[in-house]
Amino acid sequence: MDNPIIEFKNINLSYGKNCVLKDFNLSISEGEFLTVIGTSGCGKTTVLKLINGLITPQSGDIFIEGKNINDLNLIKLRRSIGYVIQDIGLFPHLTIEKNMSYVLDLDKNNPKEQTKQRVLELSKIVGLSEDMLKRYPSELSGGQKQRVGIARALSSKPKILLMDEPFGAVDEITRKKLQDEIKKIYNSINVTIVFITHDIKEALKLGTKVLVMDAGKILRYDTPENIVQNPNNDFVSRLIGVD
Repeated sequence: MDNPIIEFKNINLSYGKNCVLKDFNLSISEGEFLTVIGTSGCGKTTVLKLINGLITPQSGDIFIEGKNINDLNLIKLRRSIGYVIQDIGLFPHLTIEKNMSYVLDLDKNNPKEQTKQRVLELSKIVGLSEDMLKRYPSELSGGQKQRVGIARALSSKPKILLMDEPFGAVDEITRKKLQDEIKKIYNSINVTIVFITHDIKEALKLGTKVLVMDAGKILRYDTPENIVQNPNNDFVSRLIGVD
């Protein structure tokens, strides 16, 4: 996991007088499962949105697979990156099958039969039965909807999957099942995941690396094991419950 797939170099970003990120530098290796934890307003979601160009910094550079994001077609970039949010954002008037194939259907050159096969493949990957594909979002539970959201994000076989507190709106039992599911998916396909969470246990359970942020700064960036054994910071110690 030594090849950087995402790089932030000297990023500065402010909203008015509010400095969100200052001289922010981060390198994420290809194949990493990076979990990002920190206080509300610390810049977690901003980091995520910078990756697919939803936000532009005042200065600094972001590189995706070695290419400066400023030189890329942002529409193509966003379609090539999976994005899962807490609210899922399924289209209520479309069947589950059509929700899952939405990104693929945007490309009119995609053969319909190939798209159909991809949807069936995805439903197995995320643990949804085939009979659910003809249903509508209103007929699904919160956990099932989130699985559809993950499937849709994986439809175009992205190298990067962004997840913004994806399991925050489901109950604890469903959340644990989804955690196990995303870990299984991560282990079975070649993808780099950047996963925002406010739950330190979730961050330590899922991440191959954990990024701890506060006030737009990186406090710790290491493996879960090293962070637990050596917090090296009072804030991190309190966060993980180590005195």
